[in-house]
Amino acid sequence: MTSKILKNAKQEAKSGKRKNSEDGEVKPKTKKRVYAGESKQQEASRTTVGEEVLAAAEGSQKYLGVHVSGAGSLEQAIYNARAIGCRAFAFFVRNGRTWNINPLEKEVITRWHDTINETGFDLTKILPHGSYLINPGSLKDETLEKSRAAMLEECKRAETLGIGLYNFHPGSTTGLGTPEESCKVVAETINYIHSNTSQICLVIETMAGQGDTIGRSFAEIADMIKDVDDKDRVGVCIDTCHVFAAGYEFNTSTGYDKMMDEFEEKIGFKYLKGFHINDSKDVKGCCKDRHELIGKGHIGVDGFRRMMNDDRLNNIPLILETPEIGDNYPKEMILLHGLEDTVKSSTSEDKVKTKKPAKVLKASNKIKSAEEVVEKEEEADGDSPTSTSENHKDVKPKKKARSAAKKKRV
Repeated sequence: MTSKILKNAKQEAKSGKRKNSEDGEVKPKTKKRVYAGESKQQEASRTTVGEEVLAAAEGSQKYLGVHVSGAGSLEQAIYNARAIGCRAFAFFVRNGRTWNINPLEKEVITRWHDTINETGFDLTKILPHGSYLINPGSLKDETLEKSRAAMLEECKRAETLGIGLYNFHPGSTTGLGTPEESCKVVAETINYIHSNTSQICLVIETMAGQGDTIGRSFAEIADMIKDVDDKDRVGVCIDTCHVFAAGYEFNTSTGYDKMMDEFEEKIGFKYLKGFHINDSKDVKGCCKDRHELIGKGHIGVDGFRRMMNDDRLNNIPLILETPEIGDNYPKEMILLHGLEDTVKSSTSEDKVKTKKPAKVLKASNKIKSAEEVVEKEEEADGDSPTSTSENHKDVKPKKKARSAAKKKRV
């Protein structure tokens, strides 16, 4: 259930136009309010839930986090991450549901940098996620032009915020050509972004292989990288659900070793910049992108045990994108840290259940998975939402967004 404070955050984050009931004239809303600083609820969660997760992570070189919301103002993503003990996080640098992008306000930039200085959060452990609208491998000129413009703006925003990484989906052929052709276009898109930015590293996410999507194999991603001019500014993010769905046997010891050997052979670990950690609702090779809670899907806990004890994953962002069910994110991070042979956690999952932080967490700005954020939330920009497509087909903005509750009343 959405908390009262989250509802307020959404209302205060909205901007746009309203209709005058007397004369029908459309007038702009007054300037939206923003949240400044850490709220009491965020502080309460940080000093209970957050501290418990950090205690479990003591001595670990695995930097776990989740996809958080920046509603109200972008720096709220930092406070939301700290509220549940994240040592890394992902977020959207702008409203990802529209092609229209409002300028990043100076006040937002100042608040972001002030918050980084205040909290000391490591910028190298922040992995922003690109909009789901973009298709950087599109073979349709109009879509490709819009995708590159949106990517460039998002990457410039990341640089302005001092962030060095930008994660994105490589896109889809949408049935207009071959995967080889789209992979080449992705490389050209990366080169275009590089030529118009100064330091951002573009991180290609592995995909599940659904529909006409590209990036389902390490070989396809290697094809993209080989045509990138500045290879120091390109990387890869492995999504555990995606690679499993694409046919990699992530859930067994032999399969995991084989997969990682192939990654080294085809791509190279110098390009590994992050992980998205998700179990899978469906079986290996299903080509379906359906995330599940850790240990509740077909990968199972042991698959993640191997990952958490792989030193090649040290000191990079490891982002949970599992479904949000209650306060599962802190529990999942504690569970994952408990799988590390070198880490002796001072807490247990049962201890988390006996404390009060779950209630505190529900009173704070709730943390959303990437899919839930883009589907349900208006980001701090206040841009109007649009529909999205898993297969990166052309997307037409909706004229008006409706909540599920409103639909039921109609």
